[in-house]
Amino acid sequence: MKSGKGFLIAFCLIIALSLSLMPATCAGEGVSDASWPRTIDDDLQNQVTLDANPERIVSLSPSNTEVLFALGLSDRIVGVTDYCTYPEEALEKSKVGGFSTVSIEKVIALKPDFIVASPGNNLEVVDRLSTLGIPVYYVEAEDLDQIYTTFEKLGYLTGTEDKATEIISDLKAREETVQKEGEALTKKPVVAHVIWNDPIYVSGKGTFQDELIRIAGGENAFADKEGHAIVNIEEFVHINPDILMINSGSGMGSDDADILEYFKTEPRLSALSAIASDKIIRVDSDKADRAGPRLWDLLEEIAPKIREM
Repeated sequence: MKSGKGFLIAFCLIIALSLSLMPATCAGEGVSDASWPRTIDDDLQNQVTLDANPERIVSLSPSNTEVLFALGLSDRIVGVTDYCTYPEEALEKSKVGGFSTVSIEKVIALKPDFIVASPGNNLEVVDRLSTLGIPVYYVEAEDLDQIYTTFEKLGYLTGTEDKATEIISDLKAREETVQKEGEALTKKPVVAHVIWNDPIYVSGKGTFQDELIRIAGGENAFADKEGHAIVNIEEFVHINPDILMINSGSGMGSDDADILEYFKTEPRLSALSAIASDKIIRVDSDKADRAGPRLWDLLEEIAPKIREM
């Protein structure tokens, strides 16, 4: 009997010890308390450490805001910029200023435990926020692969790894489908993406727009340019692209009518084949210029138009 009682006591102790070693889960996230703190390098190669799953997040750019909302962090986002217009829920969040005019006071007043910054933010402001002991992750995604990495890293830091993995898998599948259809084209139309008209500002190689054009099955008219570049009228006429892809929306502070009207009424440009044949694709600049998940929506929008034209 004694040996049986001893076995029972030992068994209970083992069970109790096992339960004590099981990780507790964070509410709503399925993330173990034992998995914190978390440390990772941002895109400036600065080491960012979060001691706990962040509950009060401030986004300092529209692209970061769209990524964070996509990760399902709406309830934890407490502040965004004046330019964060998507999704609609972002409009309801407290505003901390514009891209280069972020108010440190407004950010601090929101008591954030995590800040996500990006190019366009004043680096002095970003550095100042870091010195206050608030973890700041800097995002500088320059191609689609780097956006995948942004989802992966922000998913890790915010305890939303599963959602990040799901998003990445979906976006890659959509990209692959469009790319296969684009590769089937026997003739690739030459496409010029125009951001602005005064001066003429276009997308060259190393830009999201260049990548989208190529995946969709076209050729970038200004692939010889680096990044977003200014071209003169003579260069544009010489290239004479098959298709004009023109920004609309608030990206450069105006709508598409000004840009398109300029191309139609400028005597040296009005004879372009794309103008004469009305091969013009208007794209929402908010989609085209933000390093977020809506770039894949844009890809699916422009791909059939590029092939039809």
